[in-house]
Amino acid sequence: MSNTLPSRNNFNLIRLFAALQVCISHTLSHLEIDLNIPLIGFFPGVIIFFTTSGFLIYDSFTRNQDLMRYLKNRFLRIFPALWVCFVITVILLLLFKTITPYDIISSTFFKWIITQITIFQFWTPDVLRNWGVGTPNGSLWTIPVEIQFYIVLPIIFLVFKKIKIIYKLTSLLTVSIFFNLFLGASINSSDLFIKLLGVSILPYLFYFIIGIMIREYWWFFNVFFIHRFIYWITTFFIFVYFFNLSPVYCPREFLSFIANLLLSFVTISFAYSRPILEKILHRQDISYGIYIYHMLIVNSFIQLGYKKDIKYLFFSIVLTILIAFLSWNYIEKRALNLKK
Repeated sequence: MSNTLPSRNNFNLIRLFAALQVCISHTLSHLEIDLNIPLIGFFPGVIIFFTTSGFLIYDSFTRNQDLMRYLKNRFLRIFPALWVCFVITVILLLLFKTITPYDIISSTFFKWIITQITIFQFWTPDVLRNWGVGTPNGSLWTIPVEIQFYIVLPIIFLVFKKIKIIYKLTSLLTVSIFFNLFLGASINSSDLFIKLLGVSILPYLFYFIIGIMIREYWWFFNVFFIHRFIYWITTFFIFVYFFNLSPVYCPREFLSFIANLLLSFVTISFAYSRPILEKILHRQDISYGIYIYHMLIVNSFIQLGYKKDIKYLFFSIVLTILIAFLSWNYIEKRALNLKK
């Protein structure tokens, strides 16, 4: 069986759906809008993002193991838009008078700048806790996790070459499962080390490894995923309905891992079922922009008192998509062209 991926897929559409799921969920929750959107909670966008990252980044890495090119490509995808997002964040903090120009030159603010432009976006100093939900852009906690995966991937496959890949992958999968089952309940502890573990790759490595496994053994899995979306989505709904659960980021029980695994299968099967759907985006990959900018809109609305009305959900989504569109066309796409 062939291990070559089909040239056409729905991954841009999948990432757009995942970003909108996160955006809508956060907007409804933080703006206290009483609107029930059926099924939205069954498709956590972060799980979908991590699964597709495992699948696609591993595919890219195996096709070209030039480490410098790999790191350059990952940098160009993440940081240009992230830095622009950070600049906009600072401007908003100044406009809403959460900080003053004098705060910008303080040591605490300097530390926050360093964390935001590197790989520690999860840290928020107390001086910024009075804006919005208490953190300027809380969604960015996944960026360090994603970057850790970028770092771990070449270590696994370039440093430990003599170990068979199936042993490496199953070992990492086991580590992630045991971490969630036995240590995950301690993540909410006030202990700093435990908190750092909660934003490490360990709880989420499960999704990356599933994506890698599917890609590595595509020669075996492809017949189970290509044009099989309807079967996987049906299986997924039957399972979550029968056991009365839904996927969660950090599972605490075995059945939740199964639900997450099925969601990963749904994701990959949709990527290669009816790929004609991809044409509706016209090469506009705005998912990353939606993800990194939406909480800036939500926090601004909170500061303005725009809450508890469905119209603010509409305005928030429209503004986020507009900013994401501009980000893609004037920042991200131009940065990605530097790959060439």
